Amino acid sequence: MLGYIIYEDTEGKKDYINRHIQYMKEKGVQLELVMLDELRYKHTPDFAIMRAIAPNVSKSLENKGVRVFNNSLVSEICNDKLKTYLLMKENGITYPTLYKKTEEITQYPVVVKSRNGHGGTEVFKADNRDEAERYLHRLEGRGIIQQFVDTPGKDLRVYVIGDKIVGAMLRKSTTDFRSNFCLGGSASVYKLSKSEEELTKRISSLLKFDYVGIDFIFHRGKIIFNEIEDVVGSRMLYTYTDIDIVKIYVDYILKEMKWIF
Repeated sequence: MLGYIIYEDTEGKKDYINRHIQYMKEKGVQLELVMLDELRYKHTPDFAIMRAIAPNVSKSLENKGVRVFNNSLVSEICNDKLKTYLLMKENGITYPTLYKKTEEITQYPVVVKSRNGHGGTEVFKADNRDEAERYLHRLEGRGIIQQFVDTPGKDLRVYVIGDKIVGAMLRKSTTDFRSNFCLGGSASVYKLSKSEEELTKRISSLLKFDYVGIDFIFHRGKIIFNEIEDVVGSRMLYTYTDIDIVKIYVDYILKEMKWIF
């Protein structure tokens, strides 16, 4: 069986990639690293681990009978924050209030962010209408306006593989309203309460997720949904826990492919 692990950029990711390749090799499966722009020149694999944001490419592979992890629908929705929020709205999941335009805002500050940003990039705090308008202009039609929660600089990432919660990490920052680990925030292992587990499982049932990070923020003493990371990183887990999430993911993929039972 042949699989591809597909990237657009591999800088700083070699160890992570090699873990996938090695674990697959131990199970008798050939896994090749393929760059996104080289994919058209390759043979059709049995499955693909998509580590690039390219829903159209994922869909093209699926049309050829390739099992893509995560699938194209997950990629399309979870890499567009507005589409993600609309999915949550349809299913009664609470998320921060969204404003369609600055005239609707009743209280500042607010968060202005791009629909397709990742890792805390293109996320801005606007303290007044002029700032909000300026950030929206900078994002050139890709911006959304979001309520500023009462506990900034703190969020929760829950790692989910299939229908299983693998782990949860609390992220904090004392210097920034964004708590992303890659922006210098701290992280610690977090034990989900029963209600938090139930909320996570409710969200994870909405789409056929293979491996995602579901992110929550804190407001009025509770977690509320924030976004879903499709191409999710795992540096926090390897830094602070003994969870080998790549091994768990490889086993999940091979079970999905009926290679192991």
